[in-house]
Amino acid sequence: MTCFFYVTRPAEEIRVKLGDEFIGEPFLSEDPKRMTARVRQVKKPCLGFKILGAGRLCGTQQTVERAFAFAYANIKPTDAVIVGLFPIFNDEIKEDCELARKYARL
Repeated sequence: MTCFFYVTRPAEEIRVKLGDEFIGEPFLSEDPKRMTARVRQVKKPCLGFKILGAGRLCGTQQTVERAFAFAYANIKPTDAVIVGLFPIFNDEIKEDCELARKYARL
């Protein structure tokens, strides 16, 4: 299992990249590209999680769809993703299943 975002980045690296003003978990846009490159090097199947950046990529249906498209386009066919849900306002289970079917290479 691997997180698409480097959320355990050392504090000093955060300061170098973002300065001293940053508060909270750093979700950097470059992280998924770096992680999926590593995932493709691993021979065993991988499970990727936080493809939606802990909700940061859930602002619109388009950003959600782009995150799913990116995830499936950049992992191996034997890999899968784990997506957290908050199905209070939408039927996220249905929506996420539809996106997985649309973008997964089966």
